[in-house]
Amino acid sequence: MKIKILTISIFSILLLSSMIFSNHKNGNRSVYIDVNSIVNDSLILITKDSVFNFLKIKNAIKDSMLTADINLNKIESELKNINYLKMSNAFHGINSPIIIQITERNPVVEIKNENFYLDNEGVIISKSKINLPKVIAFFGNIDSLNNKKIARLGNTIMSDDFFKNHFNYIFSDSLEIYIKPKPFDYIIEFGLLDNIESKLLNYKLFYAAKSESNSIKEAERINLKFTNQVIVQKK
Repeated sequence: MKIKILTISIFSILLLSSMIFSNHKNGNRSVYIDVNSIVNDSLILITKDSVFNFLKIKNAIKDSMLTADINLNKIESELKNINYLKMSNAFHGINSPIIIQITERNPVVEIKNENFYLDNEGVIISKSKINLPKVIAFFGNIDSLNNKKIARLGNTIMSDDFFKNHFNYIFSDSLEIYIKPKPFDYIIEFGLLDNIESKLLNYKLFYAAKSESNSIKEAERINLKFTNQVIVQKK
């Protein structure tokens, strides 16, 4: 029994020593970091070069680092300061190269009066200097308390091929919301920012049924404010 216990103890010591040696060796391994360490090839608002240079300025990364000196938490913490990014994940890959995964925010509405975007969650995003994402424009003043509702309306529009191609812009008179379609001269009275999906569905069904009729061609306003009703006001 004593021999068995002694054998197990020796094996445990050797295993622990091996782990300590391996960790020490890996910790002193040089890792080369470049723009290819950043994983996302579908960025619109920012470039991988910009992200890489930002992290270097913040001393979160260098071109070459010892594995032990890489602070993954610092990398992720600094990336949170980039307005265009929604999420990030930094980790060691095979043979310890650094991998930085980033996810961009999804802009859906451009607030023209304030010169910024809202993403699909209602988060304010600065204007991009490199690209103009395809979004629905909003004209008029907006209470910041309604950012999420405006974003919900914008996201519903931009997620649907019909609405995305049919609507030109959204505007407000500070009390109610209106939408201007592309094909005709009429204005859509959307009303308050409630029952968003239901109102838009009612309009889509109405348009499908009336798009070729004189009633829609002669319309001046189409009212969606009332539940399950589409009211046409002629010119």
